[in-house]
Amino acid sequence: MPYYISVLYVPGSIQPNGDWMTISTRSPEKEPSPPKQINFAEPLVASVRVYLANELPAKRLALPPPDPAPEPEREREPPCDSDPDREHSPTRLAPDFIVEIPPGAGAREERYPKEIWKTILSFFFLFCCVCVNMTSLSLVHERLPDRNTTPPLNDIVLDNVPPHDWALSVSEYLIMVSTTVAMLVVVFHKHRFIVSRRLFFIIGLLYLYRSVTMFVTVLPVSSTTYYCSPKTNDTSPLHVLRRAFYLISGFGLSINGKHTYCGDYIYSGHTMVLVLSYLVVAEYSPRRLWPMHWALWGSALLGVSFVLLAHGHYTVDVVIAYYVTTRLFWTFHSLLVTPHRSGAGGYNSYMIQREWWYALFSYLERNVRGPVPRRYEWPLPWPRTKLFSRLS
Repeated sequence: MPYYISVLYVPGSIQPNGDWMTISTRSPEKEPSPPKQINFAEPLVASVRVYLANELPAKRLALPPPDPAPEPEREREPPCDSDPDREHSPTRLAPDFIVEIPPGAGAREERYPKEIWKTILSFFFLFCCVCVNMTSLSLVHERLPDRNTTPPLNDIVLDNVPPHDWALSVSEYLIMVSTTVAMLVVVFHKHRFIVSRRLFFIIGLLYLYRSVTMFVTVLPVSSTTYYCSPKTNDTSPLHVLRRAFYLISGFGLSINGKHTYCGDYIYSGHTMVLVLSYLVVAEYSPRRLWPMHWALWGSALLGVSFVLLAHGHYTVDVVIAYYVTTRLFWTFHSLLVTPHRSGAGGYNSYMIQREWWYALFSYLERNVRGPVPRRYEWPLPWPRTKLFSRLS
């Protein structure tokens, strides 16, 4: 028959000799009998007495502290909109966080190192690509279909607009203005060396692609009034190089009288430069200078329209130039913020590394963590001005 042991504990009546505690046994079927002393349970009594004397009082005294009064929620200040580029700022954190920077550690400068030698390498890459482009044009000029026997191709725009030679000059003046504005934005940018090598690399790729497209398919002259130099039927390396450097000295413009070789149609170099100038200004200049952004956008649109008005290019040349320029520019800048740069592998990382120029891109941008902030400064040590700090 099972028995139960009951322990009687009265708070505040603990005796040092343990006489206060009695142990009784009872049967669940009978009425409980009066408690009597059991001598053989003395070890159990001693252990329970030690537990009650040491453990329970300590637990009673270790009461949890009262809950503090809830602190009134402070109204957080709204984010400051004075900095239009807070998404590019590397040190902008929430107001609840504090970052301690050790003295002498230029965190911002280490994040965006100049690495001038990389800028020089990128410029050399651009120069080589321009030479390849002009060499391709020198060879294409000799393969040009005869204008007397081959008329221009059918074009939806050129067939309905008579040619105006003066419009090509206007387009090139707009190119000069747009490129000057873009150059000023780069020169006065605080991280001008990083921006410069990015643009050198992108422009070099565009010229390299253009040298291939114009060489593989030679189109007949699109204008019946534009002057083209006569063919010499001489494709010796020395003669081709002489032509190439002659074209480079004229910056590829016809207003200086040095661009008299025809055949560089797919794709339009005029459209490429106009669109790229707008993209550079829109990406690296302050948002508050939106009138300048719209002005560059309008300049690009007018410049392309004047190129078509002069019959300087076919419409397909303009469309392809716009597509290639914008895709390459946006792809390059999208790669600056993709997760693959942090070492994460996987399918996406493998696919993006298929770009043949990815290795050079990775080398140029290895130490630059993402887009650069829109900060500006005077490029010379003197005089200093506060204008650029206000723009930043």
